[in-house]
Amino acid sequence: MASLWVGHRGTVRDYPGFSPSVDAEVIRKAIRGIGTDEKTLIGILTERSHAQRQLIVKEYQAAYGKELKDDLKGDLSGHFEHLMVALVTPPAMFDAKQLKKSMKGAGTNEDALIEILTTRTSRQMKEIAQAYYTVYKKSLGDDISSETSGDFRKALLTLADVRFICLFFNSPVSCMLSDN
Repeated sequence: MASLWVGHRGTVRDYPGFSPSVDAEVIRKAIRGIGTDEKTLIGILTERSHAQRQLIVKEYQAAYGKELKDDLKGDLSGHFEHLMVALVTPPAMFDAKQLKKSMKGAGTNEDALIEILTTRTSRQMKEIAQAYYTVYKKSLGDDISSETSGDFRKALLTLADVRFICLFFNSPVSCMLSDN
């Protein structure tokens, strides 16, 4: 999964001499007991690529039988918690959650919708749509259709249409994943 995001990693590059088992152990020590070593968490999680962080997550689960994100949530709070959890969340899952959040409640966060839908590759969007359906049991296209309107809706669904077969001219919208 993380390999789809290679070449789209921002400024963080693979850490030389990376060892997921060592990093998982150091993170565990940083969050165990009373108090948290925030500096260690920052040092590791901000200096590893997406792919490396996902290997740390797998190693942490294997070594300690717990989800790293759950341990971070239990030990941290506020914006720092949100940042650390975001760093260990697979990119497609993170984007799926951000898309849902942008359409939740009264109004929509159009900027978030536009940013994600216009900056991800077709393969990334396919993975995001799969993650979205896995978590919310509803297609991304259906939610875009029900939470937006007019030309904006058509434009967003057209952006998604490059990645999926979406029939949006007749209500209700039905989106099916496509291998194309």
